[in-house]
Amino acid sequence: MRFNLLTTAVTALTFFSAPSFAAVTPAQIVTNIQILTSKSQALQAPAQSINIINGPLIVIGQGPFPQIISGFADIVSTATVAISSMQGSADVPAGPPAQAIADAFREFVRVHQVLLNILIGKAGLFTTIPLVGAPVAAVLRQVEGVVDTIAFALIDMVQSQATELTNQHNSLSLTLDTTIKSYSGIQLKRSVVFKA
Repeated sequence: MRFNLLTTAVTALTFFSAPSFAAVTPAQIVTNIQILTSKSQALQAPAQSINIINGPLIVIGQGPFPQIISGFADIVSTATVAISSMQGSADVPAGPPAQAIADAFREFVRVHQVLLNILIGKAGLFTTIPLVGAPVAAVLRQVEGVVDTIAFALIDMVQSQATELTNQHNSLSLTLDTTIKSYSGIQLKRSVVFKA
């Protein structure tokens, strides 16, 4: 009990003291986006390995889905830290730093869409197994939230690249929405009724 109370206190202290940290530089923003890109890239192999045999193992915490869900949760956690570090950062004027941020975000969107498209393709394998969809859809909704927050912060901070960042965000939002619907639909589909 003492450990949990101490952990909670340290977490709360860290959370409430975060805004006092120095604002990040454009290079640090690029690095943060690249870290998110790497984390998305690392989930592509487990996503590719999903099949009709190992997919349902999610029910017992096995197969590729728990690793993918954990990876998405890690992306959410990493993005949340990046978002808090960006608070109070100065606007990035037009020039190479602004272009580097836009390029990094474009690459994140590309890599993340590859991952999401893999998952969309695999969702069809589980139309009759409703237990697969709910946890995947839930973590994707969290990813959607942090992606929106990062994108809006970047659009606000890097006005010279606002159109490009907005286009990339809109494209990723559509893919995320499709993926979420693909896995939400698994749990909502009608059960098959056999007639004698």
